[in-house]
Amino acid sequence: MALPPIAKATLQAAVINAGSNVLAQAIGAYKDERPFELDSQALLQFTTSAFILSPLTFLWLEGLEARFPGQKVVQAPKAKTEGAAGAQTKLNVTNTVLKIVIDQVVGGAWNTVAFITTMGLLRGQNWETITLQIQNDFWPILVAGFKLWPFVSVLNFTVVPVDKRLLVGSLFGVIWAVYLSLMSG
Repeated sequence: MALPPIAKATLQAAVINAGSNVLAQAIGAYKDERPFELDSQALLQFTTSAFILSPLTFLWLEGLEARFPGQKVVQAPKAKTEGAAGAQTKLNVTNTVLKIVIDQVVGGAWNTVAFITTMGLLRGQNWETITLQIQNDFWPILVAGFKLWPFVSVLNFTVVPVDKRLLVGSLFGVIWAVYLSLMSG
């Protein structure tokens, strides 16, 4: 039995994020010149966070595509369509730019707050501590994200099929997840 696309994408993202956390822990041990010892609690928290946030990200990306379709049907010139259906699709540049901007501004902000909140809750922190962490970490994480995610959005919204966007994001997210793992301790 095949998994629904959202479940498959969530599992892929969780496995990739788990690997990223282990990598981040190894990098941290190397930087601190100490032997590597797996922090299974941090691994579980980071992986659980992926299981919580990945379906929401999947739905976000599908919603953006539904609201701002990336392809538009255009009539092909007659000379090129003799014997063909006569219609082709082409990139809808306006919608693609809108998706990229909305994804970076609204999605980036939402994901940053959601990640900090989820990790705080998984660590048993109270709302006051989580709120303080959002205030302290929101802008540094969001600004750092602008160095990677606009490129990923352009790639995702121009050449990657909708159902593969979370996977592509997760693959690029290895770098990002290492960064977040190191940032979140």
